[in-house]
Amino acid sequence: MKNIVLLIVAMLSLGCTKENDQPNQDFTSVYGGVPYKGTVSGTVSIDGGNEFALSGKGSIALMEATKDSVSIVFLSDLDKLGEINIKVPGKYDGNSFYMEDENPNIYFKIIDQNIDGKSISDRQEMTFKGKLEKESGQMKMIAVFKQDTESFPKGTRLELNFDTNRAISNSSGDVGGCPTRLVPVWSPNGVVMGMVPDC
Repeated sequence: MKNIVLLIVAMLSLGCTKENDQPNQDFTSVYGGVPYKGTVSGTVSIDGGNEFALSGKGSIALMEATKDSVSIVFLSDLDKLGEINIKVPGKYDGNSFYMEDENPNIYFKIIDQNIDGKSISDRQEMTFKGKLEKESGQMKMIAVFKQDTESFPKGTRLELNFDTNRAISNSSGDVGGCPTRLVPVWSPNGVVMGMVPDC
């Protein structure tokens, strides 16, 4: 199964917490630019059994930045499953990022460097926890599928653990120098096509 992208689709709203008073130190200038690169590990189990370990390459990048919005992309290339990618569009203010929906069970936020997210629908339940710092990013995603999908049967539990870092440069904002590619985007509401960086 290749090119799986989990996309949280939601209405966007603003969240706000500033870590410092330095000028021009907004979310995209702190966390954008050079992608974070490293590893992804985890497990997949079907209906409580047949669990096997996952491992591969992972990265975190910001893309599609505007003056108040940006998308965060968690990219993984797993040895046994191929690509599983998570793309979260949202708003930022200061050093905080927030994506929310009218449904209180769907949100994703990064405040004081802490990642916290949830997406509960009829199809699947996902939780996100982690930390994003200027030079490193870690994120754990757990997804439980309540219905059969094209990639996973009902009852599958998928866990991914991103562990990434980067060398700081003077670049900021969107992912500079990285081409993008169009891939299938898997959302709680079905499959669409979406752009992700190819760094």
